[in-house]
Amino acid sequence: MCPVCQARFRGSTECSRCGADLGTIMGLAAGAWRMREAARQAIAEGDVARARALATQAQEICRSAAGRDLEMVSSWLAGASLEMDKASP
Repeated sequence: MCPVCQARFRGSTECSRCGADLGTIMGLAAGAWRMREAARQAIAEGDVARARALATQAQEICRSAAGRDLEMVSSWLAGASLEMDKASP
């Protein structure tokens, strides 16, 4: 959404309502999306520490509800992994 007038993105780097330059914001949102995808892949590969770091970094750049959920799941998995490591002899 446009930070100036709250209009939705419409595939242009200029806001269709107020004319604000959205290029930088769109780039940050796309970067955060790529980090979330990489976090999901890291979970699939069993690298929960990397997934947690990527999900957290993505949320710091561009918050979203799906990102929050991914961050919570990856944090939980990382904590569960640490507990399993402590229990192993």
